[in-house]
Amino acid sequence: MKAFRKMELSERSVLICELPRKSFSCWFGTLSVEKNEPEPPATYETAIVACGFGKFHYMLLLGLIPMCAAQLFSSGSVGLALPSAQCDLQLEDFQKGALNGATYLGNLMSGLVWGGVSDVFGRRNIIVLCFLADFLVSLACGFATSYEVLLVLKVLAGVIIAGPNSVLFAYLAEVNDNEHRSMSIMMNGMGFAFAQILQPVLAYFLLPLTFRLELVPGVMELTSWRVFFLACAVPSLVSGLMFIALPESPKFLMSKGRHEDALRAFERIYATNTGCDPATYPIKSLDICVAPILDGKKPNSLQRAVAQFSPLFRKPFLARMLLLVALQVNIMICINSLRLWTPQLFAMLEQFEVGSWQGKPEASNTCQMISAVLDRPVDSAFGVNGTVAAEAAARTAVDRAVGPCEVVSGDVYLRSVLVGAVGTTSFVFTGWASKRFGNRPLMLGSFPLAMVTSVGMLWAVDSDMFTGLLAVFTPLTAVGLTSLSAILVDLFPTSLRGVSVSVALICGRAASLSGNLILPVLLNISCDALFIFITVCLAVCSVLVWFVPKKKDVDL
Repeated sequence: MKAFRKMELSERSVLICELPRKSFSCWFGTLSVEKNEPEPPATYETAIVACGFGKFHYMLLLGLIPMCAAQLFSSGSVGLALPSAQCDLQLEDFQKGALNGATYLGNLMSGLVWGGVSDVFGRRNIIVLCFLADFLVSLACGFATSYEVLLVLKVLAGVIIAGPNSVLFAYLAEVNDNEHRSMSIMMNGMGFAFAQILQPVLAYFLLPLTFRLELVPGVMELTSWRVFFLACAVPSLVSGLMFIALPESPKFLMSKGRHEDALRAFERIYATNTGCDPATYPIKSLDICVAPILDGKKPNSLQRAVAQFSPLFRKPFLARMLLLVALQVNIMICINSLRLWTPQLFAMLEQFEVGSWQGKPEASNTCQMISAVLDRPVDSAFGVNGTVAAEAAARTAVDRAVGPCEVVSGDVYLRSVLVGAVGTTSFVFTGWASKRFGNRPLMLGSFPLAMVTSVGMLWAVDSDMFTGLLAVFTPLTAVGLTSLSAILVDLFPTSLRGVSVSVALICGRAASLSGNLILPVLLNISCDALFIFITVCLAVCSVLVWFVPKKKDVDL
């Protein structure tokens, strides 16, 4: 028992009992007990604010570069590799389109699943598993020996990489306080912009190489496009290993009742940010009144899904949702279809200009150059070349589809770097312009201008002019898509924002898949049809955007 000490105060004797964490004041004649009440349990937001913003968050933001690269490389690697790989794999145009769209098919198959799975097994665990699995699948792509094998692997890669696509946003939101949450999401967009430059830079250094190393005699040779696929797997490995060292989302742990684990996660973030001992973290208990992220008993309940999505397809949100989905579908067809096909188009224009086609009549626009390279008749309003038609008939269908087997110049990928670099400016411009003018006016301007640019690409007289117009087209469409995403959030109440974004993403991925299958069909029918199709999609966007309600007119 602790000793008592006696104090004289105002002619009264006071006995203080020194006990751990408590003190009692005993007055002669009366007895009062004074107790130092413990700190009340902290809410999630209070706990994450107490962690501060520092080294942990800077490391995480730096890690967004390989994470975003892994996600972008998964869908973009095929488009860049096709000009070099088409001969080894004997690819026809439709097969190229199928390979370009395979990742989006995988995204569609698993996009809605990963969110529920991460609500059961944890954010960090799913992200680590998906990145490491994507690394293995990407390695396997480098050793694919046929179109069928590569197609299956790219679909599988799409299934896997949809995990980080869905879960990474949640993790970023849950390890940042309210003040820095939106900034972390914006930095995620900047990571994608940087990756959009990094991948064609990688292609520029690797794909023009001409070495051939026989791995399996008569079956497989190590070539530049295979090395490119192997290099594109590295960001997934780096991201997976990095996330192993990070803590689980503390909000997820709190939602599961694992409050000691959640407290340890907060302490790790605090210690990394401040350099202090984790024991000095000021929060000692957490509020148990945190709504679970998911029931856990029925993570994929059909009833739950219907309850979440059904309000979108009833008044007053149905017309609004259909309008925004129509805009999302058309703009995603333009962006992702053309983005994945531009290396192929650059390669065709480059082949025409290097002198391989000097025997052909002089071409006056993009499609005449492409048709000459493919040895197809220019059966459009711009004339029919009988010589080209006769030569095309003399070749087999597969030969015509595969095209000439020549070493792809590094200039093809340098042009992709230029387009990607200009495209990154849209992220900076959109942030400023949306505050200055608003998102709806940005779409009213960007869609018609992009439409005019797409017409200009058809009439480009050389590859330099085509590249310049594409470098204008890319940021214009990116501004339109970014503004559409912001409007999508503004036009729905908080309870429906998550599901409205999910519906838009699903429709956008379906559009990307469809566009990559449609474009090679149009290219085989008529090159002009490809650019007319893109122009029509943008014309539809230019008209529909006038029906998008202004935010001030929307009752949420």
